[in-house]
Amino acid sequence: MTTTPKLIIFTDLDGTLLDRETYSFEPALPALHRIRQDGIPLIITSSKTRAEIEFYRAQLQMDHPFISENGGAAFIPRDYFSFPFPYHNESDKYFVLEFGTSYPRIIDALNFIRHETGIPITGFSDLTEKEIVSLCGLSTKEAESSKKREYDEPFLINGTEAEIEIVKTKIRERGMNYFWGGRFHHILGRNDKGKAVTIIRKLFENEYFFITTLGIGDSSSDLPMLLAVDHPVFLKERDVPLPECPPAIHNLVTIEGTGPEAWNRTILKFVNHMMDTDSESYEK
Repeated sequence: MTTTPKLIIFTDLDGTLLDRETYSFEPALPALHRIRQDGIPLIITSSKTRAEIEFYRAQLQMDHPFISENGGAAFIPRDYFSFPFPYHNESDKYFVLEFGTSYPRIIDALNFIRHETGIPITGFSDLTEKEIVSLCGLSTKEAESSKKREYDEPFLINGTEAEIEIVKTKIRERGMNYFWGGRFHHILGRNDKGKAVTIIRKLFENEYFFITTLGIGDSSSDLPMLLAVDHPVFLKERDVPLPECPPAIHNLVTIEGTGPEAWNRTILKFVNHMMDTDSESYEK
């Protein structure tokens, strides 16, 4: 008799579970209902802030751990796991595992690069909530939550491709990471989604022993997460080339289409294939 492993799903938000323009997850409701019904933990793993993710966790009616700001920190609800584990900070709601560099240090580094190069850089911290609403299509409340940053600074560059490359090089020279997030460039510490996923995965292994993990994302910042899971899935926009993937992601499944429609289809097929032996593979 084969025992079915406990499935843990790690998911990006923008362009994956959420529509990149409207931020709606409504087309994903059938899959969300299925994983809630089956007791499958859904671990949001996003570039969004803690405050933004808490908003969506409430909307999704889920109380699982989550990873904010590209692996800057993981937030574990108190009493979620049945065993004690080391953590860095705690609040009334969470035990917090911190992997990222503090926000003030990141801002200092970006300001130094701006002054050193003379390249016009506008950080998220320079933008008003009204400007963020206009740029991102967020509500005023969502814009307010997006500015509550702790480990990652999105920024804009008003310059040439050569100047963008200079900024990227300067970020790395200062021992920090860079990535392009679709709307903004990002500067952050040496953290990434994969490092945080690896730690959370170990906690679930300790809780359930026999687990399998699915990761689903749509951008280069998701690749470290996909490298850290058993079943990596990349949602690819049509006519947009796939980013260069590490060779170690040998079993990467690429799905044509992005957003909650593709997310819903992918999750349902995977769960059906795992739970129901007569269902089709999610790779088709």
